[in-house]
Amino acid sequence: MSDLKKLIDRIVEFGTNEKLESENKTLEIQRLLIEIYAEYLKVETEFDENDYEEPINLDYDGIRSIVTEHFPDLGWYHSVWESHKINEDPELVTEDSIDDLTDIIKDLIEVQWRLENNSEKDGLYQFEFLMKHHSKQHLVNLLKYLKDKNE
Repeated sequence: MSDLKKLIDRIVEFGTNEKLESENKTLEIQRLLIEIYAEYLKVETEFDENDYEEPINLDYDGIRSIVTEHFPDLGWYHSVWESHKINEDPELVTEDSIDDLTDIIKDLIEVQWRLENNSEKDGLYQFEFLMKHHSKQHLVNLLKYLKDKNE
C-alpha cells in the first residue's frame, strides 16, 4: 500500500505543485503512469460499507493549468474509435493529452483524499473503480500518444 500511496502522491504533484522539480517531467510521468497501472492490475479491493462524507470538489481548470505549465509540448492527437474492431473505414476521434493527464490527476486526488480522510479500504476501492471506469482509458491513450510523439 505504501508504494501505491507514494505513486499517487507524486503523480498528484504534477497537477498541484507549480514549482515541481524533475530532471525530465515527460519521462518521469511515463514511468509513474506505468507503475500506477501495474498497481491497478494487482490491487484487490472490498467495498467499505461505512457512510463517509463526499470528497472535496476539485478545480479542474486549476489542475489543467498546472499540467499545461509542466507539459507545454503536449497537445491534441487522433485515435481510432473501437480500435479493437477491424473496420474498412475506422472512425477517428480527437483526444487531448492535457485533458488525459488532468483527469488522471483529478481522480488520484480523490483517491488520495479518501485514503487520508476515510479509510484505506475506501481509498483502494475508489482507486480501482476510477481506474476501471475512467482513468485507465486516459492513461493508456496518453502513454500511446507519448510513445508515438517521441519516436
